[in-house]
Amino acid sequence: MFTVDPFAPDAGTHLGGAADGRAVVQGPYGYAVLTHEAASAVLRDSRFQNSALRLMEEFGIKDGPVHDFRERSIIMVEGKQQLRLRTPLARFMSPVTVAGTRAVLRSIVTDIVTGLDTSRPVEFHDAVDRQIPSLVYCHLAGAPASDAPKVQRLSEGTLALLTRDKSLTASILDSYDELFEYLGELIACKREQGLGEDMLSYLINLNDEGRLTDIELITEATSMLEASSVNTAHQIGLVVWTLLRDRAVWSRLVGDPSLIAPAVVEALRLYPRTGVVSKIATEEVEVAGVTIPAGSDIHVAVWSANRDPERFGSAGEFDLDRERNQPLTFSTGSHNCLGQGLAKVEMEEVVQHLVEYFPNATVVADATRIGQAGGRWLVDSLTLDLNATTSSVIP
Repeated sequence: MFTVDPFAPDAGTHLGGAADGRAVVQGPYGYAVLTHEAASAVLRDSRFQNSALRLMEEFGIKDGPVHDFRERSIIMVEGKQQLRLRTPLARFMSPVTVAGTRAVLRSIVTDIVTGLDTSRPVEFHDAVDRQIPSLVYCHLAGAPASDAPKVQRLSEGTLALLTRDKSLTASILDSYDELFEYLGELIACKREQGLGEDMLSYLINLNDEGRLTDIELITEATSMLEASSVNTAHQIGLVVWTLLRDRAVWSRLVGDPSLIAPAVVEALRLYPRTGVVSKIATEEVEVAGVTIPAGSDIHVAVWSANRDPERFGSAGEFDLDRERNQPLTFSTGSHNCLGQGLAKVEMEEVVQHLVEYFPNATVVADATRIGQAGGRWLVDSLTLDLNATTSSVIP
């Protein structure tokens, strides 16, 4: 019988969708959900709780401020409490905010790329991808742009938990301690110097109005910072890597930049940074005819659901003209990614810049390493020749 380990480095050998007709499979990891329909149902079902707290406890972090933060964080709570904490962040991260950030983001991308030596191949992931999200966070949070390297480092350090490498426990705790201290100082500085129109000022105002407690203020701020950089940085790289390798697609984007937005979505479908979303069944639940016992680990294989042939025609192929293209890359339901609109714009602006200024850019394959670890696609290196002299791009 064919088995699927959603965390295995070779998980991609399963092409997507059901395995031997089964939407849900079982292994030593617990249960894996493979089809788009079943994955959507699990992600929308509040009886499945995020497993981040259990993972943290498996790292030996069973009490203390880091454990307490995770326990009360927006990804863990459900019902009215989850709605109460999510609503202000959702309002701030509205389409209006995202649209207003596009010009700032365009300037950020231009400044970064202008500083590169493009006469030789560029390690694009370190030089560009990893720099952008933290600078965007600083803009939105009203923090100095000089804080961006620290924001990037803290986001990477705290979310190292998701690598499932328990040798990183001490460094993860240190990263959270530094993050709490940084935000405490930033909040105090804002109160002293006066609040603005930024995200952190917005949360501080809610605290002053009694709509967020002191603990909830730091919890919300921490959640936004830890999620601000590392995943988006890798996803930008994955999108650029996907589009530049398909020269026919890249030709169409150069000829018609209005296609960049759907091209980004299709790349997100094929190579989702968050390839697995792990949950815990809080009670016995039936999923696609399989009974999941209470307390069981259940892992939504987003990479499989996004390539489900029952939902997407020619699911393994890049189709720039795909209709009803709604992958689960940013999850769905009440816990879908709050920053997905902004993340997409970041990716679009990077691609737009390459299309406009470096239409002949190519991936240097032997200096590029893309892989999977812990159910997550990651970019170890992405080297681009931005001024390739030969290209199949049509002017």
